[in-house]
Amino acid sequence: MFTLWSDMDRLFNILNDRDYRYAASQPKFRMNLQDKGENLEFVAELPGVSEKDINLEIHNETLTLSAKRDVTHEKDNTLYLAERGSWNIQRSISLPVAVEVENTNATLKNGILRVTLPKAASSRPQKILINA
Repeated sequence: MFTLWSDMDRLFNILNDRDYRYAASQPKFRMNLQDKGENLEFVAELPGVSEKDINLEIHNETLTLSAKRDVTHEKDNTLYLAERGSWNIQRSISLPVAVEVENTNATLKNGILRVTLPKAASSRPQKILINA
């Protein structure tokens, strides 16, 4: 009985380790979405990506960011370690409010993409006047 438990424990450890290595090897980028009053601010870390390799779209209050990074290695040289790689990735998030797409501003500086999304007038608080 002890052998069966030991074997099962070892099997689960192997499976968990494989899942961890697989998840760690997948390209991803970190993002934040913050409410700043009249705007939403979206920030994503995209190290090694140029603005021509980024696609940003809004459709039905869903923001989709696609990016690619190409890393090449010289074929004539011996490569002893290769942790940097090429990748294509896409992530989508639902926006909490409608935004004015035509007034959106995006900048990329030092691998940080910063997007200012003005809230649509219908999404901003409206003051109601009280008549006497």
